[in-house]
Amino acid sequence: MTRLRLFVLIVLFAAPFALLMGAGGYHLWETGWMVWAWIPMFVCFSVAYFLAWRWTKRHNLPPTDAEPPGYWTDRDKAAWEKVAEKAKSFEKVTTEQLENPKHYSDLALDLAKQVAEAYNPGAEDPFEHLTLPEILTCVELAAADLDELVQKYVPGSHMLRIRDMKRARKAVGWYKTGMNVYWAGAAVLDPVQTAIRYLASRAAFGGLMDRIQDNIILWFHTAFIHHFGRYLIELNSGRLRVGAKRYRELLAQHQAPPEDDPTTRPAPAPEAVSEAALTTAAQTAVGPKAITVAVLGSVKAGKSSLVNALLGRNAAQVDRLPVNAGIRYDFTLSGGTAGGPPLPSPSGQPVSILDTSGYGQDGPTDADFAAAVEASRDADLIVLVTQATNPGRQPDVDLLDRLRAWFASKPHLKMPPVVVAVSHIDLLSPKAEWNPPYDWKSGTRPKEQNIRECIEVVKEQFGERVADIAPVCGREGERFGIVEGLVPAMVSHLDSARGTAVLKAFEAETGAGQYEKIGAQVLEGGKAVLGILRDVFKKRG
Repeated sequence: MTRLRLFVLIVLFAAPFALLMGAGGYHLWETGWMVWAWIPMFVCFSVAYFLAWRWTKRHNLPPTDAEPPGYWTDRDKAAWEKVAEKAKSFEKVTTEQLENPKHYSDLALDLAKQVAEAYNPGAEDPFEHLTLPEILTCVELAAADLDELVQKYVPGSHMLRIRDMKRARKAVGWYKTGMNVYWAGAAVLDPVQTAIRYLASRAAFGGLMDRIQDNIILWFHTAFIHHFGRYLIELNSGRLRVGAKRYRELLAQHQAPPEDDPTTRPAPAPEAVSEAALTTAAQTAVGPKAITVAVLGSVKAGKSSLVNALLGRNAAQVDRLPVNAGIRYDFTLSGGTAGGPPLPSPSGQPVSILDTSGYGQDGPTDADFAAAVEASRDADLIVLVTQATNPGRQPDVDLLDRLRAWFASKPHLKMPPVVVAVSHIDLLSPKAEWNPPYDWKSGTRPKEQNIRECIEVVKEQFGERVADIAPVCGREGERFGIVEGLVPAMVSHLDSARGTAVLKAFEAETGAGQYEKIGAQVLEGGKAVLGILRDVFKKRG
């Protein structure tokens, strides 16, 4: 369709509306109703202007600076602060900058340099540690996010070309020039009223529309910085070595399981589907990754009793002597455990409990600490068991300090959140009294007061080293505090535990199969070379 035909169609569509508006205005003028018609119009315009001015005073557009993911390390968060500062440094972005590719390339390079320096301070070239596939993965992911953002919030963006944006800007310029000519001509005929109308127009709707346009442009520009900056952090952390597809898969595997909503359950299968087929489908379904919980503590602290209480059965060995490290027990936080009461937990979260060997009352030896490091590196959440009747907890504190120092030397990893289970609370004074449940937070019975005082001491001893503390009794037949306190504490830190699991998954993925991949690439390259040589010999023959 030519421009002339398009112009004709627009005129034909607009002509009836313009005719009706003109006829209606003339009728109001002739009947004397023009003044009364202007009153509601003036009120509507005034209210619309006030609300628009109020709403555009701040950037009330969809947020682009989402909260940092739970798996980000302190180094990642420090890099994100640089990204946020870069976004805030732009108070206004012009349309010329918006449509200029060089502006984006210069901005991206400068932002990439600032983020890279957070990971490699003092390096002459902050990009030299990156590979080409990693950089391409970063660009792919950032572009995909921005494409989704624009497609969602900018109507017609899939049809708007860069040249269309340039034409629109030129059209706006022509419109402003035409309006200036109109105001100049009107000023010759009626200078006083024209000046009043011009000032009112510029002060009101002119400035308002400019502000709306500036907000939208700045919003897109800020979104570009935030999304690109986020993937620059993923790039420099080494998590994009797995490629865009695998990166998305690993993140999806470590999300929280969906809530069990009866209204969203699928309809029952038809009778024609066999029970065996349903079982097979259930076994092949992909669910959330298991959260590994490492149970640490000294000998006689009550670790095995606690594990049995969590499992709801006597699976772990209960003894006064250490047991072999690395014994795993799997169960699912899905509303209950085998033989136990229902648990206040998310639906379908698999959990793998790692029961470790204990260390002596004098603290962990080098071998004990090495075992604790191995268990903590494998864990997503740590449950540290300490006895309520043993006030000397310095060995436990020293263990956590040594673990924190070890993880601090591995900035690409995070130390799992630590939940302290204060065991053997049934042995607190008065020992002869044990009649749970106990309201230890606000109760007035002697046992409740002593439990509360014990927990306060434990909080003071561990401080910020731990995320939560729960008093428990794991003795069979008289258990208390497991469902009421420990499990809710564990559940409240599952998001942080999943973040720890994500980092380990990326580390394992990037270090696996590197040489096998090189072999496959060499093999494919050899096949291509042989194919080229075969074609060359065929042509010569």
